[in-house]
Amino acid sequence: MKKRDMYRRILFVMLVGFFLMFSMLLLVILNLTGLVDFGKTVHEHHIYLADGLKEKSYVLPETTASDSLPALPLFYAGHSAPNGSGEIQDRGQHYDSMLLFFNAKDREWGPGHQTHGYYGIDVSHWQNVIDWQAVKNDSLPHPVSFVLIKATQGAKATDPYFRRNWAAAGSQGLIKGAYHFYQYKDPPLDQARHFISQVTLQTEDVLPIVDVELDCTHCTRPEISDNLLIKNLGIYLEAIENHYRVKPIIYTYEAFYQTHLKGHFEEYPYWMARFSSKPPAEFHLFRDSISVPEVAMWQFTDSGKIPGIPGKTDMSFLPASLRDRILIPK
Repeated sequence: MKKRDMYRRILFVMLVGFFLMFSMLLLVILNLTGLVDFGKTVHEHHIYLADGLKEKSYVLPETTASDSLPALPLFYAGHSAPNGSGEIQDRGQHYDSMLLFFNAKDREWGPGHQTHGYYGIDVSHWQNVIDWQAVKNDSLPHPVSFVLIKATQGAKATDPYFRRNWAAAGSQGLIKGAYHFYQYKDPPLDQARHFISQVTLQTEDVLPIVDVELDCTHCTRPEISDNLLIKNLGIYLEAIENHYRVKPIIYTYEAFYQTHLKGHFEEYPYWMARFSSKPPAEFHLFRDSISVPEVAMWQFTDSGKIPGIPGKTDMSFLPASLRDRILIPK
């Protein structure tokens, strides 16, 4: 009986071991295929359209017929940062951390600069109706000085809150900019024409912005080759530059830049996302002629809390020395 019990225990341990190994292998396979995701914090950031659906018109609450979006149902896409990344969400905490990182607390910033930099937000219809006066009046611990507003997406979609946000932010005296969410499968010239048809820029507005990141669910890379991505994005940028007579800003996040864009478009200013207490490697507080590309703005969180905006919003930092770099000159 003792030997039989011992064999049973051995068999039980072996079966448990095989079950655990099979479960771990299954989880690894599911993670690699994108069916499940573990070990990451997903930052839902931008919006893209589902493929294969027919267009329809609808009017969101508190919008007029002219604000309606003739487009497909909207979904959320974004990038992720590992757990424990040290993401900073509060402006005051970010400001102190940033100054310490650059050892800049006692450095002279030049005549006329009473601040080391400026804080801004980027918004889309995801934020719903915004109380822009409350946003403007928020000054603690640092005021919101600029706002980057989603205008268009792909070759057809227009954000239904763009016109309202654009007019209201301007009426509050905020520096404003417009961005286009780039979609790889749409013809680049059609995308450029669409953005141009919706966005009129003036001096002291932010340069036109193109948002380049993953635009598909459960994918780990663009659904086109890097060569085609670079070629088509170059066509889009050239068309935007020819129309507005300025070089547009490229928004992306650090990992996407390193994997797909590095070595290209380095003459363009960047708005770079890195949800961490440490800035992107190319980000500097002062302009120099060595670092490429030039990262003019650092998006440090997608979890900022701003009066007048329901829920969370992305926040970015613009060094005072780079303010003129991102604006359309007079």
